[in-house]
Amino acid sequence: NELTDYDQELYLDAVETAIERGLHQRFALWHVNSQVWAHDTCSFFLWHRYFTRAYERMLQSLMARMENVTIPYWNIVRDYNKQEDGSYKCREYGTCSSIVYDLGGKPTGSSEEDIYYRAYFDIEELGWIHQGPPIQNMWDDKQRGGTVRFDMLVERIPKGCSATEVSNLFIDPKHQEESSSLLSTKQNALNFWRRLQVGVHDNVHDTVGGFMRRPASPIDPLFFPWHSTIDAIGYLYEICHHQIVDIENESLPATVENQDWNWDNSCWYTPEAKELYPDARYRNSLSKEWFLQTGSESNSSNISIWEDPLIGSFFMNSDDLTWWNLLNTTTSNPQLGYIYSDNILPEVQELLRNDSKICPTNLKGMRRFSPTKTDRLQPRSSFTAQEIITDFVPAWMDQAVFSWKNRVANDGGLNSSIEQLK
Repeated sequence: NELTDYDQELYLDAVETAIERGLHQRFALWHVNSQVWAHDTCSFFLWHRYFTRAYERMLQSLMARMENVTIPYWNIVRDYNKQEDGSYKCREYGTCSSIVYDLGGKPTGSSEEDIYYRAYFDIEELGWIHQGPPIQNMWDDKQRGGTVRFDMLVERIPKGCSATEVSNLFIDPKHQEESSSLLSTKQNALNFWRRLQVGVHDNVHDTVGGFMRRPASPIDPLFFPWHSTIDAIGYLYEICHHQIVDIENESLPATVENQDWNWDNSCWYTPEAKELYPDARYRNSLSKEWFLQTGSESNSSNISIWEDPLIGSFFMNSDDLTWWNLLNTTTSNPQLGYIYSDNILPEVQELLRNDSKICPTNLKGMRRFSPTKTDRLQPRSSFTAQEIITDFVPAWMDQAVFSWKNRVANDGGLNSSIEQLK
């Protein structure tokens, strides 16, 4: 609601364009194939920060007029307050959060007979069909349009989205007596990220339902604004617990680089993660295995994200990828870093500014920032002829053929039509 009408339409247009080019779906596929590493290890928060930023860079590269498009955050804290306040005429997602219909439109049908299946990447889900802008041209594995969610006029925004519950995530039960302007221990940050993941993050994914509760969740256009919100909460945590240091310094300060951080501890959450990534440690959690493989994680023929011909270029080169430059408060690299506006999640900020036990810095280290054109990623001006021929044309042709199939599925001359298209 805080975006101008123009910015809303521009964002919708960017996502729609990404879908028509198959880029949106490609991001969703990478998320599916990185499920264990991205969710069952301590990389969850920083993995999704990197993933979301790459998606935004992709949107900014689509057209010149989209070069400053940013992923909006979903102020679900405000929406929860409206739901619980008797003065507002809203009682659930559908009437309290306009974004659930802004991204995908209202569901088709009005009874249980209108609940259908959709399938993406061999993952099938049942729910109410949403196939309005910007996903009106998004087709599933069986050439059916749209995505599915639970009934947004029944599902209520969970209590975990209240300002109090979100701010309580900042209190580590194991370190409640500590108060420091530094991130007091590595375990503190990891505990916070884990509480954030299994708390408000999972609450919203599970109550929106449909693909949002499955590995294919990025197929739903709600995914990226929701993860922008999750990242914003993490950003506020960093401001509360990190000492503001010289952003040009790419190494951890001596006060942080100590035994309390337990660099060599393992960070698995499930037996499967331990089996697939036996060497996962805080120290090396940003290695190449940290990121994205096509197919199953055990497939030795997989390629890394940077080699993907469609979206690899939107992910910052692995040589520059460190734990330190993924932390917003210290990142100076414009291709990766981004700063939130002063009024991000104001309901949560109010609590943090007034309770030093929750936020030791009272957000006093929050930098003021006004985005300018030079602060945003500039779209690539051109591709080489070889790149177009070997990488992009085949991928675009596959998407064109797929779209063609959806439009002429009942045409007896389908095969010859496809050959003509090729």
